[in-house]
Amino acid sequence: MPVIRKALSTDMLPQGLSERQRFIRFAELFEHFSNTGELDPAFDVPFRAAMNSIHIGTTMLGRCDGSFVTVRREKRQVIETGDDRFCLVRNTGDRASYVRHRGREITLRPGSMVLLKLDEPFFAADGANHKRFTNVHLPVATLRAMVADVDELVGQELAPGGALSLAMDYSDLLLRHPVAVDEAGMAIAAHLLDLAALGLGARADIASAASRRGLRAVRLQAALAILQARFQEPDFSAQKLAAAAGLSERYVNELLFEAGASFTTRLNELRLRKAADLLARSEGRISDIAFACGFNDLSYFNRCFRRRFGLTPTAARGR
Repeated sequence: MPVIRKALSTDMLPQGLSERQRFIRFAELFEHFSNTGELDPAFDVPFRAAMNSIHIGTTMLGRCDGSFVTVRREKRQVIETGDDRFCLVRNTGDRASYVRHRGREITLRPGSMVLLKLDEPFFAADGANHKRFTNVHLPVATLRAMVADVDELVGQELAPGGALSLAMDYSDLLLRHPVAVDEAGMAIAAHLLDLAALGLGARADIASAASRRGLRAVRLQAALAILQARFQEPDFSAQKLAAAAGLSERYVNELLFEAGASFTTRLNELRLRKAADLLARSEGRISDIAFACGFNDLSYFNRCFRRRFGLTPTAARGR
């Protein structure tokens, strides 16, 4: 399954543009990249915005943060894109947002979510000059097969908590560390669908299997992404990993062991691979490289490196 990553920021636009030109250019690119809708800028502050998205087949993860006051999808976008997916959106801002969709008007509190259908227009505003949201686009046929009467949930506020919030937390984590998606794109798309289905009320026969697949798998991927991002911290531990993932240390150790290797084994492997890469490209001192990769004992680093690669760090330099 192809994985496509996209990122856009006003910092990436050409210098010398006026505020109006900056907004118009960003809005055009946002509509093209997100395949979702339009933005209306705040006029009392300079326009600044950033968005990034990850596309895994028909599943898309995205988030946007910027000085705009409304997000809307017009009939024009509905016709031009032909997109009929479900779109699960979480308000990650700090104030409630007004949402209008399918004839329903709701107040979307911070942390709450709403399920939209992209083959119909929508409108969202909160009266502030800054908005933040995370969204996940999900395939229609699959979600309908998993959740009976899922269309009845469209346009309703979905309270935070449970599997839905876990799905959005997982999406935010992956958007911050997209390299994890490159390594497990198909599995990640399936995990997100499982979590969304569980949170939306999957059929009983599907919920049990989705729970087994989705919850532990997503928590494992989240733990691995955190480990990938922080392995170079000298004092990084299983306890700190568990705290960052919002899980118990025992549970994290069980997840990692079930997936094939302990925390210490995975941590050392990441550090040693990084050290080998730096030794191949750098003329820096071996001790500096070891410490930069998270090792705080040079003798221990030398022993681990030789055991892992069959040669000393000195012999590995330049290879």
